[in-house]
Amino acid sequence: TAMVDSIFKDCTKPENKGKSLLMRNYLGSVAFNNITRLTFGKRFMNSEGVVDEQGQEFKGIVSNGIKIGAKLSVADHIPWLRWMFVGENEDLDKHNARRDKLTRMIMEEHTLARQKSGNTKQHFVDALLTLQKQYELSDDTVIGLLWDMITAGMDTTTISVEWAMAELVKNPRVQQKAQEELDL
Repeated sequence: TAMVDSIFKDCTKPENKGKSLLMRNYLGSVAFNNITRLTFGKRFMNSEGVVDEQGQEFKGIVSNGIKIGAKLSVADHIPWLRWMFVGENEDLDKHNARRDKLTRMIMEEHTLARQKSGNTKQHFVDALLTLQKQYELSDDTVIGLLWDMITAGMDTTTISVEWAMAELVKNPRVQQKAQEELDL
């Protein structure tokens, strides 16, 4: 309902009259909240859409990771030229350190909470921490698995729902059928 409220508020603003909305922004916020809740058991964004400090850092890491991943590196294709592109490796190293610091902090929060209460809430991070010793998973492996889950879940969800909504708008008959099924 927070997403619907946000869309309604934006649609009724006088400066937005007659303008289209970019649904990806709204869907991205919902996907962000859902994937962080599944992965870490916490939401970084409240119902008004305000992102807390840790959430800001998290979103910054995701955004920076996308930028770094989208860069075409000549050194990746011609390895013997790697010495010419030292700055790119430094950017990636800084990004990884930032990502790892945040993730280790969250992992530590979960470890301490589990030790303190004995309660093993089963979010993805908890499941991985439980299996870490049994399967000899390093912290780096756990961090990698967590970020695979996060990056795969956010954009995929956002884009899939955006496309589904576009198809419903283009096909009123299908939209009506879906609405009837939801009304049951």
